[in-house]
Amino acid sequence: MIRRLTFIALCLILSACGTGGTATTDAPPGSPPPPPPPGTSETQVLVEVALGEDPATVVGDAGGVLIGPVAGTAFYLVEIPAGVTVAEFISSLEDDGRVLQSEEDVGLSAPEGGGATLPFGGDDLTVDIGRQPELLRIGLLQAHARTTGLGVRIAVIDTGVLPTHPLLVGHIGLGGRDFVDGDLDPTDMPNGADDDGDGLIDEGYGHGTFVASLILAVAPDATIVPFRVLNSDSVGSASTLAEAISAAVAIGVDVINISAGMDLKAEVVKQAVANAERFEVAVITSTGNTGIQDVTFPATLSKAFSVTAVDSADRKADFASFGDDVDFAAPGVALIGAFPNPSGTARWSGTSFSAAIVSGAFALVRAAFPLLKADDVARRLRDTTVDIDPLNPLYLDLMGRGRLDLNAATAP
Repeated sequence: MIRRLTFIALCLILSACGTGGTATTDAPPGSPPPPPPPGTSETQVLVEVALGEDPATVVGDAGGVLIGPVAGTAFYLVEIPAGVTVAEFISSLEDDGRVLQSEEDVGLSAPEGGGATLPFGGDDLTVDIGRQPELLRIGLLQAHARTTGLGVRIAVIDTGVLPTHPLLVGHIGLGGRDFVDGDLDPTDMPNGADDDGDGLIDEGYGHGTFVASLILAVAPDATIVPFRVLNSDSVGSASTLAEAISAAVAIGVDVINISAGMDLKAEVVKQAVANAERFEVAVITSTGNTGIQDVTFPATLSKAFSVTAVDSADRKADFASFGDDVDFAAPGVALIGAFPNPSGTARWSGTSFSAAIVSGAFALVRAAFPLLKADDVARRLRDTTVDIDPLNPLYLDLMGRGRLDLNAATAP
């Protein structure tokens, strides 16, 4: 009992703290510009050139070096010349008629990155995470009597996964990649270093494993295909996210889960998500843990489905971002999931995990109604949600259509 009460108190403290991004404020005149988001490249930019133009020649004329195309988009990744800042290089392209657009390769992170919310405790592996109260109350048992997500492949774009974890063994499919190390092994792993300089070491380790386990708790017969774009401190970039989205589409996944976001918009990611929609791949995103009306990108995209978090009483979680861009609400407080620690599980809070539940829900509905297109699956999930506006009078129409109801969504 004491351990349980301690956990609840700590969880409440962390939830109140929670942000994976920060709200912007007006800086005093003459203040230096804010630092770029962690992961933003200081040596590379993204450039789109006009049709028929040679990208190597265009960027070479500006002193840059072409690295290569970003799959699924019209952008090229470019190394800028030494001694030139990203802003200066982008400015130098503004008057070049051969350049359609250019942008920073901005940073990406999980909402729970930077210690916004942290995993706690840990029950042992005898815990059935698919039978935890937060999933039972949204109708998972009834849904499982009809569908378990068999045959549906879900790309988890995150810190990778630990494929040997007992709760994941036998559920990891082929085709994943590691865009951090540049190889074919997307294993979730620590490196013992504070890569982002925030005073925490490996605070992102286990994030992708936790996300994957919750998807499988909802859709136990689905297959997870992991793509590692976040390092062990939960930091990545827009270009690698776009590459991973395109790689997932190329191998024919049905759903893409992105439990990560960025403070700035990235056209390269927008194009990759649009490409996924063209191939009928549903992209599920977390809204972020800012706690305010500030949904993070790419959850703001109309072609992605965004998810915010509610607590056990269906009230908006303290940390959860909200806004007009939200599509769904799902449980996201003190969830049990797989974690690479001695107990094998942990409890964690965040919109990342609400998104995972919705990704699992997409798998259940897709398996139950295989003729439905991605938008039709989303519509069915939306039309069967539980109205939680009366419980959230301060957030009317800012938490999506309602809270997910798996029983209603999978009913004939």
